[in-house]
Amino acid sequence: LKLGAVGPFHVIEMVDNYLQQHPRIDVSIRVGNSAQVLADLESYVTDIAVLAGRHDDPGLCAVHYARHAIILFAHHDHPFAERDSVRLEELEGQRLLQREPGSTTRLVLEQALTAAGVVPRIAMEIGSREALREAVVRGIGLGVVSEAEFIPDPRIRTIRIDGDPLYTETYLYCLTERRSSRLITSFFDVVLHTNLKA
Repeated sequence: LKLGAVGPFHVIEMVDNYLQQHPRIDVSIRVGNSAQVLADLESYVTDIAVLAGRHDDPGLCAVHYARHAIILFAHHDHPFAERDSVRLEELEGQRLLQREPGSTTRLVLEQALTAAGVVPRIAMEIGSREALREAVVRGIGLGVVSEAEFIPDPRIRTIRIDGDPLYTETYLYCLTERRSSRLITSFFDVVLHTNLKA
């Protein structure tokens, strides 16, 4: 069973639950951004994709899994680090680190900033969560991440956006034409049953 995912945060939990019930199935995971993971699914490189965001396409079968707020994180010396939350408007002129095009977190944030008329100062575009985190640790700018993907560190602090207006939603996808595959169905069944119990 070949899985594609935007990060390890949900997919490892899913695979763990699945292998407890189906220990003889070999599972592999390819990690990339949303655009890459979707492309892998559509070109039959993977069987199932774990993606942030809803993609309305009749060729895809999508099942909702989880919803998480998008949060900021800053070096502990940043003025925002003293606060629990900030208004979206306070990002005006702030040095902001952003993910690469194709990142759902970036898309959600950009849409919200545009709608609010807020223009941050983009300090850098960074192509991985790990590199983004390192840049924040070094005080280069503010990071933005789905709350489920944040890894605590004493050098950085999370800051919520007032009212948690921004969020990502995680979906499990397969090609509609392959939804009845026994292997794919077995994975969906375990994940959805486990999620209902949680």
